[in-house]
Amino acid sequence: MTMLQRLALPPQTEPASAPAAPERMQALIERTLELDRHVQRRARADLAALPELALAPDARAALGPKYPARAFAYLEELDRGDDDAPAAEAALLDEAARYFRGAIRPQSPHSLFNMVPEPSVEATAAAWLATAYNANSLMDAFGGEALLIEQQVARKIGRWAGWPQAMGISCNGGKFTIMYAIKSALSRIAPESIRDGLPRDLAILCSEGAHYCVEHAASLLGLGSGRCLRVPSGSDGRMRPEALRRMLDEQHAQGRRVAAIVCCGGTTINFNCEDAREVREIADAFARERKLPARPYLHLDSVIGWLYLSLLDADEAQLRERVPDPRSRARIAEVLRRLRGVDGFDSLGVDFHKDGLCPYASSFFVARDRRFMDELGDGSYRYGEQDFQYGQFRAYRYTFENSRPGQGILAAWMNLRRLGRAGYADYLAGLHQARDALADALQRHGLFRVLNRASLGWELVFEAPFAPDLLALAPSRQDLALGFMQECWDRVNAGYDLPLFSIVPGYRIDNDPDAVTTGFLLYPMQQRSDAQWDRAVALIAAQFHDFQARLRAQPRALSASAFEKPIR
Repeated sequence: MTMLQRLALPPQTEPASAPAAPERMQALIERTLELDRHVQRRARADLAALPELALAPDARAALGPKYPARAFAYLEELDRGDDDAPAAEAALLDEAARYFRGAIRPQSPHSLFNMVPEPSVEATAAAWLATAYNANSLMDAFGGEALLIEQQVARKIGRWAGWPQAMGISCNGGKFTIMYAIKSALSRIAPESIRDGLPRDLAILCSEGAHYCVEHAASLLGLGSGRCLRVPSGSDGRMRPEALRRMLDEQHAQGRRVAAIVCCGGTTINFNCEDAREVREIADAFARERKLPARPYLHLDSVIGWLYLSLLDADEAQLRERVPDPRSRARIAEVLRRLRGVDGFDSLGVDFHKDGLCPYASSFFVARDRRFMDELGDGSYRYGEQDFQYGQFRAYRYTFENSRPGQGILAAWMNLRRLGRAGYADYLAGLHQARDALADALQRHGLFRVLNRASLGWELVFEAPFAPDLLALAPSRQDLALGFMQECWDRVNAGYDLPLFSIVPGYRIDNDPDAVTTGFLLYPMQQRSDAQWDRAVALIAAQFHDFQARLRAQPRALSASAFEKPIR
């Protein structure tokens, strides 16, 4: 009997037989394990076929931070995909393995590329279970209590922010959280736009260091990317207060209404974080002085920084107890100081898949109250008390999707209940401790220089000391660095067990526009032993020395190359 036939068996009716649901669940588990074993076998076979690396002889001993990748052209592959015949079992297994070619393996100790943690077993199992039951969370008549748990997640995080009536939306990624915030803001300042479309006198402001997707979100919502204006930041990564005031006044003088201010609540690089109370006071004063009916909508893009809310109500003694390391405590304390005005904001974003130990995708748009449910609607319905009775709750009235997966909801709730607020605070402290341990390893090795010592986050940006004679072979230091980075990526893409890290072209040291260089980015997402950090640094250094030695032995011109803006 094939696995497909076994999954399609009708329910057993014999009293002595096992229930159908456990049988089906066992079949799913067995099939998942079978697929995983094949994925591992194919990856290990590809790894074994690679030549040995002189600079790292044991780099084939274990799977690395990426499954072995292959180069291909999308359009050519699509033109060949014309086989409509059913696939045999062996071919199906190979298709599953092909899906993971080149994918990141966050469980690898050398996975340091970005904020991609290995999710907890509990959250992953919960997400799998939600997938297996295939419930749709567009309304409670279909999704059971998934919609209640969705609101319980939002309420819990909202309470950490000081919002006792918080509610929210589970969604697939931080860009959605920003889109929900901007759409709420547009509807709030121009309620007629819900039915009639956007007027031409609206704009939004965001920090210079905000995520690059803000303009795209504004474009997708019909506002236009050109109506998203960035406020210059200072050396501490915050919007400069005088610049924010000036831009608000300029927009008002030009006859434009500022619908929203999107604030940084922690970024991937340099952990830019606004002073929430300062921004709120500026927005309130602007509305008061201009006699506006309401101040601009305030959204905190805290898809990374939400984790700090777990310590927001801690006093100095409690913080010292929770975070005993003084270096980590100093960074965390400054972030907490800046976030303590968030109770006056309108919404914030959360990515549980970034630093909540959940699998993709588990994001939440969290609002201070339920007002967004009408602001995100089509203008034909308003939520009332009757909508919050079981059987009457319909999320599709305000969500971008109708069909909504529930995996992220249950995964987030399992981790929130398992870890609690204190557990997430401990995880935050552990991330900072991992950052310091990796920084110490870089210092012990002595080759590389840490550039972002002033960052409030747990990422590390370091500089590589390219020799002067080699710099002459490239148009710029950045192009030389990109050449080195590409070689490191090529080895990891091939499958070698070497550190996977990233590059930051145009990196501003301490946010200084006059101190720009090309840095390399390491993102420790869990604690490792000193020996493991020392090995990771040594492997990066070995590749660096090899790159310079080969370039010196066989000089070649390195051409200027374009590079996509880094994730921030």
